[in-house]
Amino acid sequence: MKLIISSFFSFLLTLGYSQTIQDLKNEVSKLVADLDLKNASISFYAIDLTNNQVVAGLNSNKSLVPASTTKLVTTASALEILGGDTRFKTQILHTGSIDTLCRVLNGDIIIKGGGDPSLGAERYSKHYGDFINQWAIKIKALGIDSINGRVIGDASCFTSQTTPSTWIWGDLGNYYGASPSGLSIYENTCKVEFESGKKNGDSTIITCVMPFVPEFNIENEVKSTNTKKDESYFYGAPFQVNRIAKGGIPLNKKGFDVKSSIPDPSLLAAFELDMEMRMMGVKLKDKYTTKRIQEFDGDQEIHLITKTYSPKLTDIINQTNTYSINLYAEHLLNQIGLKVYKSGDPESGTTAITNFWKGKGINVEGLYLNDGSGLSRFNAISAMHLVSILEYMKKSENYNEFYNSLPIAGRSGTIKSIGKKTFAENNLRAKSGYMTRARSYAGYVTTKSKRELAFALIVNNYNCTPYEMKKKMESLMIKLSIIND
Repeated sequence: MKLIISSFFSFLLTLGYSQTIQDLKNEVSKLVADLDLKNASISFYAIDLTNNQVVAGLNSNKSLVPASTTKLVTTASALEILGGDTRFKTQILHTGSIDTLCRVLNGDIIIKGGGDPSLGAERYSKHYGDFINQWAIKIKALGIDSINGRVIGDASCFTSQTTPSTWIWGDLGNYYGASPSGLSIYENTCKVEFESGKKNGDSTIITCVMPFVPEFNIENEVKSTNTKKDESYFYGAPFQVNRIAKGGIPLNKKGFDVKSSIPDPSLLAAFELDMEMRMMGVKLKDKYTTKRIQEFDGDQEIHLITKTYSPKLTDIINQTNTYSINLYAEHLLNQIGLKVYKSGDPESGTTAITNFWKGKGINVEGLYLNDGSGLSRFNAISAMHLVSILEYMKKSENYNEFYNSLPIAGRSGTIKSIGKKTFAENNLRAKSGYMTRARSYAGYVTTKSKRELAFALIVNNYNCTPYEMKKKMESLMIKLSIIND
């Protein structure tokens, strides 16, 4: 009988079943009474953007762990503070002088990072091309056949400690916990290729690491297991070349790729340019290094060789929100700190963001930011905070870029599976958030009655499975979309 009722209700939604605001409030009450949420905390808020009237709310001021909906705050702030047309610059420089007769550079080559999060990313392969080769060609074109010096990666536009202090140990070694760097490359990750055994419990073999990361050592404790998905994890901190891989991967796999963060992106960039120049016949006297390891004389004359620019900030923000890229969000946070306080670090960035919104008249009491991506469990944001920022952005000249960066229900990004074959599909745009015992959604929805709403829904410490919690929240978002009064 329950199955029949559920199927009938789904059928009504597919047909475009309508409801009133009171129906929505009744649905919120059902959510509160749900036994799976008896230990949970909920914050919900929705307003009509045409008249600023509250549509529905529940504990709207309660600050909860927001997970990746934190990116809404970061990306909105970046558009407002940095500007959508901003591009981040990586410069290739040289110190010293070139002996044109002997074709020798008596100095160093410097890769000076400008905090570009996307340099060399696969998703931007057309934009960057073979940038390492292009740099080497530009250097050699100066008439240089040998270098009495080295290649130095310079990430000093950000501080050396860019990892938010409240990130947990279990995240740092994995791709989603890759730390930002003033000189990032390949999204600060590498692909580790495994080969698994035929039986449960068999050892696995690491067959390849791409790109090759110098001095990188992985202690492999990953086992072959009866699973259909990747259940492996890497443990290791920034600048730590020794990592441990644990967990399991499916049986009978060859070339099974798992992404790990890399210890020092600026060192990898220096290594790759060093190797490229050597392959082109340029001799280098000294080994590649970084400014963090080997400080160079900042008073000496520096000459520009070439520049590489990132895509526009609007494009980076689109990727950040659509695919929930933690690294990009952390870079934006540091860039905001750099712009406002001349310091590229998480503390400066979070302070700048909080003060910016306070200056715009938004009540930031209870708003606690510790990173830009939402990976930190120390973040605390209410549904009202999120909706207030969404409401502000609706009136901003950056609204179209911000709105278009949000995933579309039933169509794209992290909410591609939400609201399919309901009125929410293509009418709701939202950022999702998920970590253990925390789920959230925040964004805009155009209702059946053509109301444009801003909403946010955060739930912490539920007792059901993450999938079941997702379905409960999806149901509420669908009901938001079919309001017809």
